[in-house]
Order: sequence, then structure tokens, then C-alpha cells
Amino acid sequence: MDHFFIKRKRNNEVKYAERCSSSTVGSGSVNSDNIEKNIDFNLQTSTSFEPHFKKKKTSARRYNEDYLKYGFIKCEKPFENDRPQCVICNNILANESLKPSKLKRHLETQHAELIDKPLEYFQRKKKDIKLTQFLSCSTPVSEKALLSSYLVAYRVAKEKMAHTAAEKIILPACLDMVRTIFDDKSADKLKTIPSDNIISLRICTIAEHLETMLITRLQSGIDFAIQLDESTDTGSCATLLVYVRYVWQDDFMEDFLCFLNLTSHLSGLDIFTELEKCIVGQYKLNWKNCKGITSDGTASITGKHSRVIKKLLEVTNNGAVWNHCFIHREGLASREMPQNLMEVLKNAVKVVNFIKGSSLNSRLLETFCSEIGTNHIHLLYHTKVRWLSQGKILSRVYELRNEIHIFLIEKKSHLANIFEDDIWVTKLAYLTDIFGILNELSLKLQGKNSDIFQHVERIQGFRKTLLLWQARLKSNRPSYYMFPKFLQHIEENIINENILKEIKLEILLHLTSLSQTFNHFFPEEKFETLRENSWVKDPFAFRNPESIIELNLVPEEESELLQLSSSYTLKNDYETLSLSAFWIKLKEEFPLLSRKSVLLLLPFTTTSLCELGFSILTQLNTKERNELNGAADMRVALSSCVPDWNELINRQAHPSY
Repeated sequence: MDHFFIKRKRNNEVKYAERCSSSTVGSGSVNSDNIEKNIDFNLQTSTSFEPHFKKKKTSARRYNEDYLKYGFIKCEKPFENDRPQCVICNNILANESLKPSKLKRHLETQHAELIDKPLEYFQRKKKDIKLTQFLSCSTPVSEKALLSSYLVAYRVAKEKMAHTAAEKIILPACLDMVRTIFDDKSADKLKTIPSDNIISLRICTIAEHLETMLITRLQSGIDFAIQLDESTDTGSCATLLVYVRYVWQDDFMEDFLCFLNLTSHLSGLDIFTELEKCIVGQYKLNWKNCKGITSDGTASITGKHSRVIKKLLEVTNNGAVWNHCFIHREGLASREMPQNLMEVLKNAVKVVNFIKGSSLNSRLLETFCSEIGTNHIHLLYHTKVRWLSQGKILSRVYELRNEIHIFLIEKKSHLANIFEDDIWVTKLAYLTDIFGILNELSLKLQGKNSDIFQHVERIQGFRKTLLLWQARLKSNRPSYYMFPKFLQHIEENIINENILKEIKLEILLHLTSLSQTFNHFFPEEKFETLRENSWVKDPFAFRNPESIIELNLVPEEESELLQLSSSYTLKNDYETLSLSAFWIKLKEEFPLLSRKSVLLLLPFTTTSLCELGFSILTQLNTKERNELNGAADMRVALSSCVPDWNELINRQAHPSY
């Protein structure tokens, strides 16, 4: 087409030149200047010739505020005027889509779960997207400043601090230090540290990054185990916490998986449904990869009408092992005691409630103890939910028994009479000792880098200790060395022999009851699997072929164990690494034994991580933060993953403050 127009233009020029030359020959009066002007004019006319196409008239559609009910606002980006933008997915549609039918179709097809949302929901989303657009138009900052912003937000979330701490405490303190050590110019560079609302956005971004990192690892098909527990927060809202343990790199990794807000009327099936929506629906995990489930024995989880654990075992095709939390079982076993000792515990709790239940009484006792110079000035509350509370409350009451007695007399309380009873105080000394010992056992069952073999050994060792103590008390010359406070009390006070014998019988009855309850909650048949797989605990104890035959292993496993137990190099690794890290390291060289050992060690033995999570949740749900969603703060505070700061900075959609 272009060649056609160029050729046509040249023909016109040639014809015009011929006419001009002929007219010049015919008439000599024509001025040469006029000829040149005419040629220039015609050349300009010919070069300006262009093909003409008729344009279709279009009219731009205008945005209407009623379109917000479909989830669309007017895009305010440059050169994007009069185009609808979805407040959910942030997609910007063409101007031709500014029709209610097309906007509604987008909502129904792309966000079907939000069809029934009220207008107020989209109005809140509109405010969020307005804030994001405002931030995107701000002055861009360097990568170091952006990284500093993330690091500050990460530290605020890890320390469970208020979001305003960055603006009110951290930034001013940094400015003072830099200005003092360096100069004002260096301090001015720190003024790009974000304000509190940006801290919230940063924490949300880090939480999403950590969650994606964890779920990506679990979606790779690796085996994992979970622990879950239900509790009630400060707002009386039921909450379910879930932690996960999985193999990552050279050892086990324990991490916070999710927490679900439950309504009080949910049944066990409803709890399982909510858990299924999160684990399978949202995270796209396969229950068949779950090899262990650990919980306490509460009715809401394992009760007769709940059966959450039963449903979980069904979806794992019974490929998972359920463990009843060792600490919970130890707490249940320690509740049983003779009636006389139970009355001592109840009276001690009454004393604490009388003093701690009144702020005036609590302050008066604190002032009184401070003036005397005691080691402690406060009493502790007793609760059946938190562990270690019984031992601590009894120890504090016993240590402050004289001060409490004087204080109760001044307050004219009838509870002062119990401290005048030497028998009651003697029994209190014994309860202080025995619950202190139970506290030590509970602490040994907590913490990381503990395996099921260690926990079983500690429980069995305590059971044997109870039998030893019973034998000591039954002897002709009973010994009380295992109860130091009780022994010191009877040595410093004159106690009738008959009364001491009665107290000894009650102590013996209590120790016998403890032995029976521990045997009930920790039956021997439950540990039969561990005895059959004792080679996992120490594979180098089976160097003789005769000892390996007794383990009931398949021939391939026997061959691997014989080779493993003969390696002095691997024995050095066994002595330096944790048991789980040792077996994970052998997955290439001894795959059968490694796989079997990892599946045995992978399940949790306690729900101590969930207990820690509930404590942090209570710390986050303060009066100042009751309107905030603490999911992001919980994720960052409890996550074991370390953020990839380079990835966060590189994918930052709005590199601004």
C-alpha cells in the first residue's frame, strides 16, 4: 500500500513538471520564480496526501459509587482513570467492563465466597487498598532502609511488643545513640524507619512469607507429626493451636502451623471439620503424610462424644500414632491424694485467694514482708490449667507461713487458726516437697531435643523412686531424706511420736496412690513397642549376631544393623549428634533402619509447645490490642523459620514507607 502511494506521488510530480515546461515554451512572459513557487506548493500538497479512515465514535463509561457493592472502586492510578479496580484481587478491568452485569460476573466467578458479604466489608477493603495506593506513590527508599524496616518489624513481633514501640521507643532511641556517637547527618538517615501502621503491614508480610515457606516444605511430600490443644483466651473464646514437626535438612524442625478460633458450641466433628478446612483445604496437605498426633486427654478432643482424634486417625488410614501428652498424664496422676492431704491443699488455696483476691490485702502483705525483709513478698495463684502451679503455691505459702499467720490475725480471719495447727503445717511441708519433686519431673519432660526414649526413662525412673520411698517408710527406722522441708520441720519442732506415725501413714498412703495412678496412666504395655525397638536408642549395643536375631527385624534390616554397629566412625557421630539427627544422617547409607527410626522418633510426646503458644496468645491479647487480629503476630513470634530477607525485598510490590 505504501509503494502505491509513493508511485502515485511521483507520477503527479512528473506530469506537473511537463505542464510547466510546455507553458514556458508557449509563453515567454512566465516568470521563472513563479514556476518554482508553483512547484514547491504542489510538492507540499502531494506529500501531505494520506489515506483517510473513518473513526468509530466511542464514549468512556463513568464510575458509579453503587459499583462498590460488587467489590469495585475507581482506579486512581495515573493514566488509568475511569477503569474499575477490584478491592479483593486488585485487578484493573477495562473501561468497557463498567457495567453492573460484568462487575457482578467478576465477583461471582472470581470471588464466589464473598457474594453474600455486606457493603461494609467492601468499604473496609476500600480503605486498605487506598492505603496501599498511597504508599505506592511515596518516595522510594534504598534496599538498606527497606531491610531495616523489616528487621524492626520482625523484632517487634518476636518480642510481642506493641506496634507503636517502633515509632515511640526504637526510633527515638536509635536517633539518640547515632546522634551521640556519630553526627546529626548520620542520624537523619534513620528517619526513614517506619511508623506504627507500616509496622503492622511489615509484620503481615513477614507472616505470609513464613507461612508460605513452611507450607511449601510440607507440600513437598515429607512426613510430619502434629500436636494440638484447645484452650480459652482472655476473651473467653475457644482456640485450637496446632504445631508441626518434620524432617528438614539435618534434624527435626518444630514450627507453629495454625490456630483456629472456635465457637463454644462446636462438637468434636465440627472441630475436625474446621481443622480439615485449614490443613487440607487451605494448605493443601495430605493427611497420609501425618505420622503422629499428640494431644491431651480432654473430653473436647478425645472424649466419648467428640472423637476428634478418632477422625484424624481415620483420615490418615491409621498410619499415624496417637500419643497422650506425657505432662498431662503426669498432672492427672498427681491429682489423687488422701482426703486429709487434700484438705491441707484446699486450705492453702483459700489463704491465697483471701489475700490475692483483694488488692488491699495483697498490698498490705507486700508492705509487711518488705519491712521484715523476707525473700518473697508475693503469693502465687493456683490454677489447674497451668503446670507447676501447685508446687510453687505451696512452697511460697510454707516459706511465708509465719508472716501470713500474723497478717491473718491482724485481719481477724478464721484462716489464721490453721497455721496454729502443727500437724497441718507439717503436712504442708510434705506437700511442698512432693509437689516440688513433681514439678522437677514436669520440667524434665519439657523442652526441645528430647525423644520418647528419654521421657519413658524418666517416667520409669520416677516410678521406681516411688517404690524405693515406700520401702524406706515401711522399714523399722523410716527415713525422710527425700523430703528436705518435711525433715527440717520435724527436726526443728517437737512433734508427738504417735502424731508423726499418723502423718507417716498418710504419706505412705499418698506415695502408694501415686504409684498406682502412674501405673494407670503409663501402662507397661504402651511401652512394649519401645522395648522391641531398643536398637534405635543405642544401635551399637547390638554388635553380636545373636543379639540382633532377638530383635525380630527383617533380613535386610539385620544386615544394615550389623554393619552399622561395627562402624567406629558412625559411633563418634552417635555420641556427638542428637538421636534424631544421627538417624537422619544415615538415610542414604542405611535407608531401612533410618526410615524406621525416624517414624518412631517423629511424633511429639508432649503438648508443651501449644502451652507456650497459649501463653503468648494471652500476652498478645491485651486491652490495647483487643481490636487487632493477632494471627500475623502469632506467626512471627512462634515461627522457627528464618525469613529470607533478600526474597522479601526483591518481591516487595511497594518499595516505600
